[in-house]
Amino acid sequence: MIYAEVMLHIEMLMDTGELIPGKKLPSIRSLAKRLDCSVNTIIKAYSELEKKHKIYSVSKSGYYVVEQVPSRHSGAANTGAIDFLSAGPDKKAMPYRDYQHCINQAIEVYKEEMFTYSEIQGLPSLRVELARHLRELQVFTVPERVCVVSGSQQAIHLLISLPFPNNKKNICVEQPTHLSMIESIKYQQATAYGIEITANGLDMDRLEHLFKWNDIKFFYTVTRYHNPTGYSYSNKERQKIVELAQKYDVYIIEDDYLGDLDPDMQQDPMFAYDPSGRVIYIKSFSKVMLPGLRLG
Repeated sequence: MIYAEVMLHIEMLMDTGELIPGKKLPSIRSLAKRLDCSVNTIIKAYSELEKKHKIYSVSKSGYYVVEQVPSRHSGAANTGAIDFLSAGPDKKAMPYRDYQHCINQAIEVYKEEMFTYSEIQGLPSLRVELARHLRELQVFTVPERVCVVSGSQQAIHLLISLPFPNNKKNICVEQPTHLSMIESIKYQQATAYGIEITANGLDMDRLEHLFKWNDIKFFYTVTRYHNPTGYSYSNKERQKIVELAQKYDVYIIEDDYLGDLDPDMQQDPMFAYDPSGRVIYIKSFSKVMLPGLRLG
């Protein structure tokens, strides 16, 4: 088939660097004339390349080569001022075009499945992919134990209100912690005990005292790049906290919303030290993809 040969030709140009990411492809008519084939052949070739996520179309503009997603460890561009209030990604750096293309491709492939009711825990195919993704962060689980929520904040809000198997009622949180957590505690009128986190981490003796005497249902912790202190626990500290939770029958809510940004692959989440269910691992894609996607 001629269109397949055209596809191979374009892909070869991509591989050799003649067609770089973001570059506009020749118009359909000009390429048909250059390759001495029909317009329909080029349309078919472009359509198939778009389905393969090699190119994307822009209305009234043409076709472009899909830009490659940068490595999770690649350096970020210097964009000047950084807003630490919400710890959100740079709006100018968001992959709008790629996301637009992915939406179009998903609608083409999945159609009805995208716009009907899904299972309570979330779209099954999404949970399969999330379980695979979490392995890179040393979180080994199965799709049946993954719950999709509208951003990690919804998970936090639900967990504050839910009864736990230990039948305890109070919450222990790092102090300071982010505003959304504080608002959820206030809104639900939960009783919370704070433990100071400093540049040197937590006082483990103080944490043990709180676990032992204050009917703690769960301990909420941001284990990496804590907001607002920026502190990250060492593996030894994480293991110690898990051991204390096991000893005093306390659950741990591990909020690892910035885990994808950690270049140290030797850092293990608390979940790795007790995957039985005592550590509930929360993750958000708001900081590494699109906050408006509301995926947690």
